[in-house]
Amino acid sequence: MGAATESRSDDAGSVFVESIIAAAIVAMALGGTFQVIADSAARTRAAEVRRAGLLVAQSEMAAVGAEIPLQSGETAGLSGDLIWRVRVSPYADGVEARAVGALWRVSVAVQPRAGGADVARLETLRLGPPAG
Repeated sequence: MGAATESRSDDAGSVFVESIIAAAIVAMALGGTFQVIADSAARTRAAEVRRAGLLVAQSEMAAVGAEIPLQSGETAGLSGDLIWRVRVSPYADGVEARAVGALWRVSVAVQPRAGGADVARLETLRLGPPAG
């Protein structure tokens, strides 16, 4: 009976070690899965903020000339959690204004209220009254 008892205790020890190894493998797999899900959620949030920023930028760009005067200066405002800035300046291309008007450089930048880099930036040229 001594040999059978010794064999069972060896089996019990190896089962314990195998269980610990299996638990470690499962823990690593779950940790990897959690990291993938967290990265995906962060990218989704960043894409949503950028999408919202682009919508605000497009809206403010459309307001230039209608609600925002087409003259040199800067206008800023708040839209939800986003701060927008519209800058209008004469376009200096070396050509004088024609009878139809002058070109103006319009730039719209949107950034989070909490600060940080711009999430959206649009630039265009608009035809408007001569600078002066």
